[in-house]
Amino acid sequence: MTIPNIIFDSENTLRIEQRVHRSDQQCGRQLHVFGRLDICSSGESSNRGRVEIKIISGDKKLTAATKIHFDDHFVDISTPFLADWWDKDGPKPCVKLLVTVYMPCDAQLDILELKVDSLDVSVMEGLKLKVADKMSITTFSGSVRVPSFSRTGRTSENRVESREMLIQTYSGAIEGGFSLHDLLKIKSGSGSVFLELGLVSTESATSAKLSVETEFGNIRITTPFVFYYRQSKKGYKNKPPSRDYIVELETTSGKIEADVVVASRATVRSRAGDVLLRLVPVPFSARGNGKTTVVTDVDYGKTRIFLLESSYSGAPCADKASSTTELETTNTSSNSGLAGLHSAHRSISGDIKVDVPDDWSGELIADTHTGDITSYGKHITIMRSSQGEPRMMEGLRGSRDSSVRMKSLWGSLELFVGQPQVLSRERTTRT
Repeated sequence: MTIPNIIFDSENTLRIEQRVHRSDQQCGRQLHVFGRLDICSSGESSNRGRVEIKIISGDKKLTAATKIHFDDHFVDISTPFLADWWDKDGPKPCVKLLVTVYMPCDAQLDILELKVDSLDVSVMEGLKLKVADKMSITTFSGSVRVPSFSRTGRTSENRVESREMLIQTYSGAIEGGFSLHDLLKIKSGSGSVFLELGLVSTESATSAKLSVETEFGNIRITTPFVFYYRQSKKGYKNKPPSRDYIVELETTSGKIEADVVVASRATVRSRAGDVLLRLVPVPFSARGNGKTTVVTDVDYGKTRIFLLESSYSGAPCADKASSTTELETTNTSSNSGLAGLHSAHRSISGDIKVDVPDDWSGELIADTHTGDITSYGKHITIMRSSQGEPRMMEGLRGSRDSSVRMKSLWGSLELFVGQPQVLSRERTTRT
């Protein structure tokens, strides 16, 4: 079945829903419904597209029982929950759905909503789609996949953009390259999340919020064009747009590994899983207080934090995109994105290790009940320390414009100033 003449422009909406219809019927065999919803480019230059639907089943009654309703903005596909005519013994009744949305070149929509019960959702290579307001994809038992960004350093080859993007699964994985404008919210019940993040907007007047949450799955996030493309060891080839970046990552049982840009705050929580963060701080709008807060809260797992050299210098960016500061290296924390950066890290039983660059200055506060407290680096003055149980240490390096706080019940705490892998660097103290 083909639904033609779907209009794609910035004023139109498109909603596609696939669901299992539950009636008052009590008897019969439960249907197994599976398949795919693919979004791809038609290669046509008009503003019209189409939706093609294929229903595959070995039983004509099952095919006929699948209902399709549609209009210019809405497609509804429903299958019955039970087949009362099906033999109680033998194979389970199955229906396979293949739904393909063909969008024109450089397609536009105001709102796109995809809500499916049991289909995988895939964005195919070569699609360029801009959703002006909000794009949401929800699947109960399927996965969501979009193409990874090109390794050429450009996001334009595969790009699906929306001011707000909401992706949710209950038992499937979410993976691919996603662009962050105002909001990117990802949530998975029992699936893992693997994201390549593209920072494509140059607008600095609004915040850019990344929120990723899983119940039982790992989280892996990269920002490849900020972290992996460099002109030299100290110079970034691509700088993130000057905005207030907010990061929220949370899992109940799973590992978190993220390479992200942060401005006003980053919050990372895990009840049972290791956390590895590499953070690039960015000075944010002068409307804020100029401070960056990084918080990790891990019950049972190791925490490893790398606060990388700031990619900016000078005062926090103003509210105009044209005032974005140039990337350059700095030697003093007071002139970099590290100024005003306050990080606090807590665990119950896991070790905590924090690495800061050479230009960091600030105070260190560490508390643990039974673990060790260790710091590596030069020019750290120990203000207070205590041995026995509990143990604590307070240190200062330069000014107090930044801080690192670590607290663990049974884990050890370590601070590295400079490169942590070079253990021959001056070791300040051990408590």
